[in-house]
Amino acid sequence: EVDVMKGYMLYVTTKIPNPAYTSEIFARTSVIDFTVTMKGLGDQLLGLVIMKEKSELESERMKLMEDVTANKKKMKELEDNLLYRLTSTKGSLVDDESLIQVLRTTKATAEEVSYKLTTAAETGIKITAAREEFRTVATRGSILYFLIVEMSMVNCMYQTSLEIGRAV
Repeated sequence: EVDVMKGYMLYVTTKIPNPAYTSEIFARTSVIDFTVTMKGLGDQLLGLVIMKEKSELESERMKLMEDVTANKKKMKELEDNLLYRLTSTKGSLVDDESLIQVLRTTKATAEEVSYKLTTAAETGIKITAAREEFRTVATRGSILYFLIVEMSMVNCMYQTSLEIGRAV
């Protein structure tokens, strides 16, 4: 054990792609992997290409993701509210009119949210199919970036940043 000042942080960097640390070190630290993979860069480039070529498709996809998240949150809130009401009800559950009303409301809202989630899944499939039309462009951009990065092995003058991948 070493006493250190409160707020002290130590940053350790390595060029090893997957460092082998003990489980104790992983438990006490935050290991962040900044490795750029061809698939990851391809997915990012796909989003950029679609924003450039079909911005309405990408904005629809983002809105769809927000709606799905909001609907799932709403379902969770309904379930929590219902469970709270069920556990806090004194006496017979059948006689509690407010609980019966909550059950009806929860059921109707749950059916509506389930329908929206099903529709969102179908729309998501269509958007994904439309996005895949541009997959080859993104893949080629990713390959081109990694080729440029490999040029640094020829001569250190060819070192580049990730921004060149976005510009390609």
